[in-house]
Amino acid sequence: MKTQQNIKLETKRVINAPRGRVYAAWTDPAQLREWFGPENVQTDDLIVDARVGGKFRWDLTNSEGEKMRCRGEYRELQPNQKIVFTWQWQDDEDWEERESVVTVELSDRDGGTEVRLSHEQLPNEQSRDGHTRGWNSALDKLERFVSK
Repeated sequence: MKTQQNIKLETKRVINAPRGRVYAAWTDPAQLREWFGPENVQTDDLIVDARVGGKFRWDLTNSEGEKMRCRGEYRELQPNQKIVFTWQWQDDEDWEERESVVTVELSDRDGGTEVRLSHEQLPNEQSRDGHTRGWNSALDKLERFVSK
């Protein structure tokens, strides 16, 4: 098996809402369903068990009308501070035997919350670029959701 280089992305955003509000939006299934995923994606189902060892499954239809599924497991949950979960696309050969890791860190910034998101162990640069667009779009939706 060839060694995998760690292809990763990092993005950050300051959101005008308290950390507790942002953390809840990431971990409460009802809130997560309201905003999760990029703009051009239709969430068909989102099942979330936000506890260490708990799993999530996200069924979606992408902008081309293709049905897709992502799965993962929560590895770390530090209330109002940090969320770590695995991320794996099903039915995609680039993702066979590959699990990527998403880390979301929250910190106080300018009366709001700085969200730092990193996504590691991506299969290739194309995937990194696509996920960068996807996560930035999802963070736009999160920002609108928590500032309602």
